[in-house]
Amino acid sequence: MIDKFQASLLGYAIGDALAAPIEDVYRSPEDGDEPVTFYVKAFPSHPVSHLRPGQYSDETQVMLLLARSLVDKGGFSIEDLITRLVDWFHLQKKRAEWRFPGNTLIKSCRKLAAGTPWSQAGHLSAGINAVCRTVPYALAFFRSQPLLKNAVDKSCRVTHTDQKVVGTALALASVIALGLEGGEFAPDYIMNRAIEKSQPFAAEMVKKMKAVKDSLKLDPRVAIENIGNSGYCLDAFAASLYWFLKSEGRFDEMIIGAANAGGDADAIAAMAGAMFGAWFGLGAIPEKWFAPLEDFQTIRQLGCDIYRMAVPQN
Repeated sequence: MIDKFQASLLGYAIGDALAAPIEDVYRSPEDGDEPVTFYVKAFPSHPVSHLRPGQYSDETQVMLLLARSLVDKGGFSIEDLITRLVDWFHLQKKRAEWRFPGNTLIKSCRKLAAGTPWSQAGHLSAGINAVCRTVPYALAFFRSQPLLKNAVDKSCRVTHTDQKVVGTALALASVIALGLEGGEFAPDYIMNRAIEKSQPFAAEMVKKMKAVKDSLKLDPRVAIENIGNSGYCLDAFAASLYWFLKSEGRFDEMIIGAANAGGDADAIAAMAGAMFGAWFGLGAIPEKWFAPLEDFQTIRQLGCDIYRMAVPQN
């Protein structure tokens, strides 16, 4: 099972690093576009043009912040998380550390840095950033719903206070847990679990899962139009689940499709990669993606460390 923990974090980072330089751009061979199939450098006017191929955006930067806090504290600590977010906020002044973070995240961290209590720092937003960064909690607490809910609820509310964010994060965690537990890869079963765990926070999840189910056999462009791929948490999660389910265990097909599908592609591809890793493990991800990935060995080790938290050793 340890390889699934490693693969979930690595799949997340790969999706982010692949998609971040082409975020918001739908690249379709039918339209004469050449899809991006491996890490690239963003074009000069892009916000992350200073990054080299294989470097990740703020999605992975903050996700790793949560993972390190978990490992160092031996569990969830809101106080430690706040300290790390404030330190991260100050680091954003350095060009090398700046990865184009979202406005809600930055505004909330600015309030934290000014001494605002964490429970008052968040904004009424249902952005996906607060959802996807909770992947380490999904891994660490996959056997304990109370611990998972506590960590997800507090960590989301630090920046995003819309309850749909919590519901969507719990839906993402449910898919990851099913993979870790060796569940059956059956779309209806997986989507029903996502609906179950997201209630009563995100009633709209029922409609979104129906859109995913209805779109699995459609052309990807039509499917994404049906589902949505914006930074709204329910859109982005549904899009990531679509790519994960459609790929049926084919990593390259999934991650390349998600990265080239426009919208909030880095978050969508990252979540798809995290779900894939939790279900299919490290051996299902082609090795070509690893060596050029920023902090590959560090991320892999964090996967091991979180596994030891989640599955105590005899």
